[in-house]
Amino acid sequence: MSLTEMMRIKTMPEEKKNDIKLAQHEFAHVRSVQIGCVLDVLAEAIERVKISLIMPKLLEHPKQLAQVLNGTKFEPAVHLVDSFIRRREFILREKRPPLMDHGIIQIIDFFQRNNKMVHLFPRLYNHMSADEKKLLMAFQMLYDLAKDRLYRTSTDAIAQERQLHAMYKQNEVVKEQVEELRNKIHAQKVAIRQRMAAKEAYLQNYEELIMKKRREKNERIQKEIDRCTRLVRASKKSSLERQADLEDQLQKTRNNFETSTKTYMKQEKVFREEKNKLILQLQAIIKKYDHSIGEKMIENMQLTDEHKKAKKALDEFLVGFRKVERVYKQIVVKREEEEARRRQHRIMVFAMNRAATKIQKYWRKWKKHMRKKNRRNK
Repeated sequence: MSLTEMMRIKTMPEEKKNDIKLAQHEFAHVRSVQIGCVLDVLAEAIERVKISLIMPKLLEHPKQLAQVLNGTKFEPAVHLVDSFIRRREFILREKRPPLMDHGIIQIIDFFQRNNKMVHLFPRLYNHMSADEKKLLMAFQMLYDLAKDRLYRTSTDAIAQERQLHAMYKQNEVVKEQVEELRNKIHAQKVAIRQRMAAKEAYLQNYEELIMKKRREKNERIQKEIDRCTRLVRASKKSSLERQADLEDQLQKTRNNFETSTKTYMKQEKVFREEKNKLILQLQAIIKKYDHSIGEKMIENMQLTDEHKKAKKALDEFLVGFRKVERVYKQIVVKREEEEARRRQHRIMVFAMNRAATKIQKYWRKWKKHMRKKNRRNK
């Protein structure tokens, strides 16, 4: 708003100022309502795209669809799908386009109008293909972009433009710094090439020196091999003498072993007799254990039979309990839907009464203003 307009508004009467403020407030309110309507339409479109993507998979598995939707407010979809399944062979035989069949159109219309049904099939929704996820992501990006653009004011746009201009200046400075770094890197590469050439010459000289030292080392190794051969021969002679001494010791050890073996055989006979006694005692204990275990097993079988009877009685009780529980849940769901409809009706009546009151108040104010204006004109 310019300075002239601000001065003109200050000089206006108080009633006219109030009218201008009221008009500005109403315009802002209308704009926010319009933005909300646009965003609601986009959100509704996203939900419809979701249900459209999983609809072919639902039609491929009608039994699973019926199990999920039976007992809910979306149950009419089961009848539509069953009707389509019965007529599918006839449709395929006639090669009829999908949109030429009234049943298909009814199914698509029902699923589109009741798009909240997608939340009942999280497994299908979470296991979409990559292309389907890209499509949903594109719609979500469209929603976020529309929300950002619609709620953006002129002040935000100017601030963003200034920020982009500052980033452009910083980018130019960075480009100059990058060019300087490129020149420095080129100079460093030239210097590195020179140093590498000097290192290659040094390495070549060093390799020649290494070859010379390797020849000298091979000669020393050959001399050491000859010396070691002489030492091995001397060691072999001494080892033969040592072997003869060890054979004598082995004969003595063998005699001692035979004597010890006879002694151990006598001890083994004594231990074997004691072992037999212990085995007889163990057999008696095992027989007693088998007898007690048999009695416990019979008692366990009796307890198992009693457990099966009690479990059978419990299963029969649970069948009746589930039937009663199913009826109870249906009654509760119907009661909640009725309460929601009543609450929505009360909210609508209140909103209409409030709107009527606002309109009457504004109409009286306008008529009063027009009467004053007419009196001034007269």
